[in-house]
Amino acid sequence: MRSIGDGPDPADEEEKEVDQAMTAEHAGEALESEVLEIPSPLADEMIEHCRAGRPNEACGIIAGAGGRLTKVFKMTNAAASPVRYSLEPKEQLAVYNTLEDNGWELAGVFHSHTRTEPLPSPTDIRLASEDVPYVIVSLATDDPEIRAWRIRKRTWTDEEGEVEEVPVVVTDL
Repeated sequence: MRSIGDGPDPADEEEKEVDQAMTAEHAGEALESEVLEIPSPLADEMIEHCRAGRPNEACGIIAGAGGRLTKVFKMTNAAASPVRYSLEPKEQLAVYNTLEDNGWELAGVFHSHTRTEPLPSPTDIRLASEDVPYVIVSLATDDPEIRAWRIRKRTWTDEEGEVEEVPVVVTDL
């Protein structure tokens, strides 16, 4: 795991305690979710949506149930930008309602990088607000690359955090 930014001031005991509590809270998660298995039809759907979004970044949400990824929600990039993404708020609410109605869970957020490697940018880290894998589809080469990252912050309003790669395996059904 690599640390992004300076992190909390070591002299501030309260911040250290909160940081340690969050680390302990998430310690088991890292072991449980070390591999993100994406069924090939869902991976293909994400790649297709990302290619269709060019020249802008594309984005969406991944649903899961019982520890398996079940559905990709292709969404509008409200930022309409080749270097930024923002889930369209009304669509996001509708997807969250669909997740709840179907007993699914939020299993991931995905977006594309149209010209760069699938590494979280400082903006991706700053705007991360969910404790799920952030999947990045890179379209920088002819053969798209999919990688995933957990972005952990002391609080979701923090601009910096810890980034840990989650290995991705695209599986046959």
